[in-house]
Amino acid sequence: MRKRKKFNPVKQATSLAKHALKNKAIGCIVSGTPCQLIDLKRNIVVPISPTTVNIISNLRHQWSVFIAVIGLDDSDNHYMKSEEINVVNPAFQSEMVETLNTHHLKLINGFNQKHLISVAWIATPYIKDWDAADAFNLLDMLGALKFQKTITE
Repeated sequence: MRKRKKFNPVKQATSLAKHALKNKAIGCIVSGTPCQLIDLKRNIVVPISPTTVNIISNLRHQWSVFIAVIGLDDSDNHYMKSEEINVVNPAFQSEMVETLNTHHLKLINGFNQKHLISVAWIATPYIKDWDAADAFNLLDMLGALKFQKTITE
């Protein structure tokens, strides 16, 4: 007779969390507004529950983060500079804050300050290859392009 596998509640919680977050992303426009949960299959913002917040915050994940700085040029055309960050070793969301801030500051410092209108990011708690055009559309859906230039010539 085969020996049964021992029940491991951590493995079960991790498995349930991966299933709950499948095809989901967290998006944030850095302007004081709260982060939003995005359904990547339907490209819509979905309500975020306390359970989802708990899963995202209290479990380690392999994160893929698309960070972007968005600008409006002199011809009133939107453009962005972006970077994709993949965290292969599972990490808590709180452990990534300093790394993301460093990468964002590098992007902001290399951006034309006269064109700067917003800073944003989209993250998945699993490894994902981001398409820049799709990410730009998601950031537009979240409202990243609705800001105005604040620096005048």
